[in-house]
Amino acid sequence: MLLVMIGCKDELKPQIFEPENISTKLVEYSPSFSNTGFEVYFAKSNDKWGTSGMKSSIYYSVKEDGEWSAPKLTSFSGQYDDSAPHISNNGKTLYFISKRPSKETKQISKDVWKVEKNENGTWEIPVRLNKSINSEKNEYSPRTDKFGNLYFASNRLGGYGQGDLYFAKKGKDTFSLPINLGNVINSDKGEWNLEINNDGNVIIFESSGREQNLSSYGDLYISFKLNNQWSIPQAIKEINTTGSDLYAELIEDDKLLYYTSSDSLKSTDTNIYSIEFGTIYKSYKKNAVLSKQ
Repeated sequence: MLLVMIGCKDELKPQIFEPENISTKLVEYSPSFSNTGFEVYFAKSNDKWGTSGMKSSIYYSVKEDGEWSAPKLTSFSGQYDDSAPHISNNGKTLYFISKRPSKETKQISKDVWKVEKNENGTWEIPVRLNKSINSEKNEYSPRTDKFGNLYFASNRLGGYGQGDLYFAKKGKDTFSLPINLGNVINSDKGEWNLEINNDGNVIIFESSGREQNLSSYGDLYISFKLNNQWSIPQAIKEINTTGSDLYAELIEDDKLLYYTSSDSLKSTDTNIYSIEFGTIYKSYKKNAVLSKQ
């Protein structure tokens, strides 16, 4: 299990994850932990946060004897712009976003790719998901629930705003056509970089431009599925700053929420943080309401 020692008085105070090892003065973001809790994958960049053309690669660290190892570059990353890793529950599939060439299309955009781990424990050659998932525009933050259903963000045509969240049901060999999560979750602003819990009934996502935002660069919101409908999103006040707050990662067994933050508008780097999630869950679930529209 992934344990963070947090005192009672500071249980809702964010803690930097692995300072000077994983969280450094560079840009680290979008963590994804294996189901065993002994591997973490994340994106890292040598460029300044928020700059045009920022290039990232996917790194990993392993926990041995209670210590996280120095991060290493994954075997499938480093040449192209790769980000937003997400490892499946069985640890054998890793989804990620990549801006790399593909035989399936001449147009290069940020698309959802996956890479499988073979019997020897090494990653094979990445494969781009089919065109029902990927569009001519950009896709972001692929996540799966325990049923294998896929959730992601996209600025494809036909959405409500700058970017919307989508759901694709897991089939035998592929995913169904994506369904927009609707205009309670999505707005005429931008919704990006989501996390879904294992049961598929709690979603946390980044939104930019909403009236409740502390930052125009993105705050984190939470919504609950009640009676098969998503509740009105609530801004998570305990962690939102004037900088970028995004890329949530739930560790449900340990009731921990990991996320990425730049802390302030002036910051040129990001770090990975953790915070106790049980109290946040109870507080926001109690206040969750459905839209009357």
